[in-house]
Amino acid sequence: GSSGINAEYGGFSLNSTAEERLADCAEHVLLAFAFSQIRSGILDENYGHIGECIKRYRLSLAIIIGLMGESHSESDKRELMKYESRLNIRIESLGRRRLAAM
Repeated sequence: GSSGINAEYGGFSLNSTAEERLADCAEHVLLAFAFSQIRSGILDENYGHIGECIKRYRLSLAIIIGLMGESHSESDKRELMKYESRLNIRIESLGRRRLAAM
């Protein structure tokens, strides 16, 4: 949204319309949820729960891709694309590791 991915939660500009503020709030909630899923996925990975880890990473990836489609800020899109790329690489690596273990 207009306040930026790295802005503090609730740090809306004074000239934002109510609709923009709500959209920014929803984006922050979704992004926070995606990040919590990534953190949980890291724990799953550390404990050897690869299937659960991949599910969490894929859910986070879907949220991030959705946010990229809704973002009007090029800097936000670039930041989200970095997360998308890293998640894709990690999911692919874990998938290969999981297949090798079978």
